[in-house]
Amino acid sequence: MASDKGKKKGNVDLLAVLEQVPLLSTLTSEDRKKLAAGLSSVDFAKGEFLMKEGEDGDSFMIIVEGEVNVMANGQIVAKLEPGDYAGEQALLQNAKRNASLAAASANVKCFVCSQKLFKSMLENNKSIKFAKRDAKRKAFMTAVNLDDVDEKDMAEVDDEQIEWLLQCVEENLLFRQLTISQRKEVLQFMKPKVVKKGEKVIKQGDVGDKASTFYVVESGDYDVQVDGVKVFSYAKGGAFGELALMHNMPRAATIECVTASGAAENKLWEITRQKFRYALTKSHRNRHKQGVDFLKTVDLFKPLLSAELSHLNDALEAETYRNKKGTVIFKEGEEGNKFYVIKKGTVRWAKGKGDGAAQKGQLQQGQYFGERALRTKEKRAATISLDTNKEVILLSMTGRNFEELLGPVLNMVDEQIQQYRRVDQERIKKKKKHRKKKESTSTGVGGVKKDVKLPGLKELKTIGVLGKGGFGLVTLVQDPKTKASYALKAIKKHQVVELELQKHIISEKLVMDQLTNQFLVNLHCTYKDALRVYFLLDVCLGGELFTILRSRRYFNEPTARFYAASVCEGFDYMHSHDIIYRDLKPENLVLDSKGYLKIADFGFAKKISDKTYTLCGTPDYLCPEIVTGQGHGKGCDWWTLGILIYEMLASFPPFVADEPIETYRKIIRGRIRFPRYFSQEVRDLIRGLLHNKPTRRLGVLKGGADNIRKHVWYKNFEYAKLLNGSMPAPIINKVKSNTDFSNFQQIEIDDTDALPIDPKDDFDDVF
Repeated sequence: MASDKGKKKGNVDLLAVLEQVPLLSTLTSEDRKKLAAGLSSVDFAKGEFLMKEGEDGDSFMIIVEGEVNVMANGQIVAKLEPGDYAGEQALLQNAKRNASLAAASANVKCFVCSQKLFKSMLENNKSIKFAKRDAKRKAFMTAVNLDDVDEKDMAEVDDEQIEWLLQCVEENLLFRQLTISQRKEVLQFMKPKVVKKGEKVIKQGDVGDKASTFYVVESGDYDVQVDGVKVFSYAKGGAFGELALMHNMPRAATIECVTASGAAENKLWEITRQKFRYALTKSHRNRHKQGVDFLKTVDLFKPLLSAELSHLNDALEAETYRNKKGTVIFKEGEEGNKFYVIKKGTVRWAKGKGDGAAQKGQLQQGQYFGERALRTKEKRAATISLDTNKEVILLSMTGRNFEELLGPVLNMVDEQIQQYRRVDQERIKKKKKHRKKKESTSTGVGGVKKDVKLPGLKELKTIGVLGKGGFGLVTLVQDPKTKASYALKAIKKHQVVELELQKHIISEKLVMDQLTNQFLVNLHCTYKDALRVYFLLDVCLGGELFTILRSRRYFNEPTARFYAASVCEGFDYMHSHDIIYRDLKPENLVLDSKGYLKIADFGFAKKISDKTYTLCGTPDYLCPEIVTGQGHGKGCDWWTLGILIYEMLASFPPFVADEPIETYRKIIRGRIRFPRYFSQEVRDLIRGLLHNKPTRRLGVLKGGADNIRKHVWYKNFEYAKLLNGSMPAPIINKVKSNTDFSNFQQIEIDDTDALPIDPKDDFDDVF
C-alpha cells in the first residue's frame, strides 16, 4: 500500500486542507469530518513512487503539497498539483493501476484513503463527480428529409383521441416544450397498434429501426424488464421510448405485454422518430416563417435584414390575452422596462393633460409602443390597456434586450438609421477586405500555402496512426520530397453509403474549403480512390486536449482561459462565414507543437442562412433548442463553449447524468451548480453562455464575440499575443520532430475491411 511507502505525520489539520480540495468541495462539513477521521497523511521524497502501473488498486490519494509526475509506459504524461487526486479509477473499476505516480518535488504530502473508506464514503456519493477517463464520447446525427415523409400516411385520429393523447404526453420531456397546437400536429402522425399477450414491444439491446419508436398505452399492462428482472410496469396513459425520438441508442430495457386481450384489445399508439422529427421540423419552420413575415409588415423593422428579422423573431416573447378587456399593460408615469408590438387585436392608449382632460386613441396590429421610455429613460407617457374581449397577442422585449438586439432599429427610432447602416456596412466591408488581404498573403484556397506543390496520394509516406474515427483512420503522413508532415483522414465509402451520409461527407468537404484560420485544423486538399475518400489536413502533434484533460483531471482558470479564447476566435471566424460547428468537446480539440489549440473534425459543421433542424452533437454538450427540436443557429456554438469551460475547470460537464434522457432533462431545466472553487468571474461568463434562450447568449448579443473577449474573466488577457502566437501556452507536450506522434496513444489497427460500392452510389465528384 501507499501508506507503506512514505512516512506518516500526525497533528495535520486535515479539515482545513480538505476544504480546499476541489473534488471534495461539494461534501457537507459533516461528511468531511467523517472522511478526515479515516485518512492518513503520508510524505514522499523526490523520485519515490506513490503508486506503480500494474499494481492492484488499494487506495485513493489526494495531493496536498508538492508536485507529482504521472507516468505511462515510462514517459511523463501529466503532472499533479495540490488539490489533484489519483487512484480512483482502479477502485471504481476493480482494476490494476493504469499509470505510475512519482514525487517530482522534494516534499510531497498526500492524504491516503483506504479502499474500504473510499467505497463507503466516496464511490456512491452523488455530490462527487469523478471524471470518466476511459472512452471518448460519441456524437450522433439525426437528420430528416422532409421529402421522405408522406402526409397521406397519417392516421385518422379524431379530436377526442387527440385530446386524450395530449393528456398522456403533457409531462413528457420532448412534448412539454411544445405549444398545444404543435403537440396536436405531432400527434396526428401517431398510429394504433394491437399487441398480443407475451409480445415484446421493445427488446433490450435493439438498435436501428427497432429503436426508433415512441409508444403511448391505450389498454393493457406492460412490464419493463432489465436483464430479465421486472423493474416497472405501464398501464393506460403510460408512455415509453422517448429517447428513440431523438437518436439511435440501444434499447435499455425489454417491454412486454402481460395481459390477455379478452373482450378488449391490448392497444398502443406509436410514432416513429422520422415522423416525429418531420412534424416538429415542419411546425417550427412554418411558425418561424410566419413570425418573420409578420415582422416584415411592421414599419419599425422594415430596414432589418432577413437574418436580423429571424434573430428578432426568436427574441420576442408572446403574451396572449383572452376575455381581458380593460386589462392594463402599463400605466402613465410608471418606469418603462418593456417594448411591445401588436401581433393580433387592438389596444387603447390614454394620456392625461395638465387641465385634467385626456387624449385617447387606438393601436392596431403591426403597430408598436413602449419604445420611448426605453430610449429616453423617461416614465411612461400614456396608459395602455386592452380594448376588447377578443384575443390580443403582444410581442414583448425587455429594455436590456431592446438595447442589445436592435441596434439598427434604435437608430431608426433616433432618425439616424441610414447613417448607422452606412457606417456599419463600411466597417464590415473593410473588415472583409482586411481579412481577404491577410489570407491571400499567407494561404490559397482551402488552406493550401501558395506555391507549395502538394504530393499525390500514393507519394505520401505513412508514419503512424493518430486515431480511429467512425469511418476509418487518421494517420500521420509525410511528403518525402519536402519533408512536410500532414494528417490524412481516410473515410470508407461503403460505410458512408450504408449509413446514407453521403451529403454529410460532401458538406464537410465543402465547408472546409471555405475555412483557413490559425485556430482551425485546415484542409490542404482531398483525394479519392475506389474504396475511400481522403482529407489532407494540418497535423497537430501536441496531442488531444481530451487526453491531457483526463490525465490532469481539470485545468486551473488561466489554462482554461487560454483554450477558451482559442475556441472563441475559431468560432468567431467560422460564424463570419455563416458556418456553425456544432460538436465542440475536448475530444475534437488538438494542440500543435507550440501548445496552441486548434478545432478539429468538421463533420457536423454546416453553412446556414437561418435556422437548421438537424439533431446532432454530443449529449453532454447539446443546447436546449437542439434537444427540443426548435431549430438552432450560431447560438448553439456559444452554448458549447460554456460547457467546455465548465468541464475544463471541473473535469465533468454541468448537466452530466448516468442516462442520456436525464442529461437532456437537466439541459432543458438549465440549473447550473458550480463547484465552490469556481471564481465569480468565470461563473458569470458561464451563465452568460449557458442561457436557455439562444438570443440572450454572449456571442449572440450585440457585440458578438467581443462580449466574451471583454468579459471581466478576460481582464488583462493579452489577446494580441494570442493572435500573433507570442503568448506562452500553458501546456507544451514535447514534440521531437514533425514525425513524432508519441503524444497520441499507440494502437495497432487493421483497416483492410473497406469494401467496393456500386458505381451508382459513388459520391466523390467533389473530391
